[in-house]
Formats: sequence, structure tokens, C-alpha cells
Amino acid sequence: MEITGILHTHSTYSYDAKLSLTELRDLFVSRGLSFACMTEHVDEMTEASADAFVKECRALSDSTFTFVPGFEVPYKRAHILMIGCERFFGNYAATVEALQPWVGSTSFVVLAHPVRNRFVVEDALLSSLDAIEVWNQQYEGKRVPRTRSLSLLRHLREKDPLLLSTGGVDFHRTEHLGGPFVTLEVGELAPEAILEKLKTGAYRVHSPQTSFYGTAPNVDELIRAHRFESAFSVAIIVLGKTVNTVLAAFGISLPKSLKRLIRRKL
Repeated sequence: MEITGILHTHSTYSYDAKLSLTELRDLFVSRGLSFACMTEHVDEMTEASADAFVKECRALSDSTFTFVPGFEVPYKRAHILMIGCERFFGNYAATVEALQPWVGSTSFVVLAHPVRNRFVVEDALLSSLDAIEVWNQQYEGKRVPRTRSLSLLRHLREKDPLLLSTGGVDFHRTEHLGGPFVTLEVGELAPEAILEKLKTGAYRVHSPQTSFYGTAPNVDELIRAHRFESAFSVAIIVLGKTVNTVLAAFGISLPKSLKRLIRRKL
């Protein structure tokens, strides 16, 4: 059966998210989604809270909707998504060696929002990755992937031809729900089946404006097709964050209703 869900999702188990797992499930089911790959921040997590998170993911999963547990681990300037990981190994990985326990317990390892680490990926880290998040909604918007990230993927494939591409919502609150979505075919709705498809690149990342497979054989074509729209989306997002920063310096905040409206559109 064909199912659609989202990658890179946060609940109140993360310090900066607004919805509980139960609220997420209700929201996602109401929007026709079948799964969510969770990537909770480990910054303020403990082994006990991580264990509670994994258990709740299991308890709230059934034949209608399933949660795939996972974590987002800070590594130097980067963040690594440990999708499918059910064990907690600490709040930060300062070295590639410290990252290995996470990698060894994870089905699908993804470099999140490469703009955060200035599009720099060291060889030691590359060897631990399954995919690059070429499209992160919080940095690129809901419409198309970032062409700079696609160029990074093309460059890194010179060293690792099997490197995959993903898109993540980086979901923290209701207005974030939108592209990129991920669609794949499974025999049953279960985390193991979803992870198997992710690991092999047998999935499609899409929005109403674009679509590409995890294997992304057409990187150059995607760059040509979305160069201008990508640049426009990124510019608007950067401008918005700059305006928020300037206003905050003067103790001014945009109305929450306006912020929600902007996030729903971008």
C-alpha cells in the first residue's frame, strides 16, 4: 500500500516544540498522513525521558498511523537525524567517535539542514551518513528544495555515489504542517517497513510544486528547475528572521496570528 508521512518531527519531548505525541497523531491523521518519523532534540533529554518517548511512540502506533522514533543529535556545527533509533547516548557528540554509538543503533542517518553547518561535511562524518536533508521547511519553505543543498549532494556523491536525499518538515507547531511530504510503498504499516524503504531510497519527496525520489538521479535537473524559486523562498525566510531579530531588539513582537499566517504560506 502507498502511504504518506513526514520526516524530521518534534513533539513536547523536545524543549522547543508545542504539541504532544497524542496531539500530533490526531493532527496528522486528520490531514491524511500515515506516519511521522520523530527526531526529538537530545539537548535537554535524559535516558528516562528518552525511554518514555520511545514507549509512547509504540503505544500510539497502530494499523491506522505509526510513529517511527528517532533523535536529533548535535555534532559540532551540524545536527544529525537518527531516524529509527530507540536508544539514548547523551546530549552531544563532540567527535565522530562519540557519534558512532548513535550511528550503530540507527536505521537511517541524515545530515539535517546543511545550511546550519555552512554546507561543510567532513569525510569522517560522510562515511556515517545515509542521506542529506536537501530540503528543510524551516530554512527553505514548503515549496521546493534548496539548490545549494542539491549542489552539496552532487559534490558529496563524488565520494559516496549511494548518498540519498531527503526532505524534512522540521515540525514544531501546527502551522509548520505542509511540504515536503514523503510517500512510499509498504506491505504493512510498521516502523520496520518504513525504515527499510528509507534506507534504500525507495521513497518520493514532494509538494504540489515538485517531486523527486530519494535516489535523486536528476540532481542537475532539479537545480535548473528550482533555482529561482529556491532563491526567492530562502530570501523571504531570511528576511523574516532578520525582521524578527530587529524587532525583538526593541522589545517588539509581530502578532502571533500574523506569524502563523506567514508560516502556513511559506
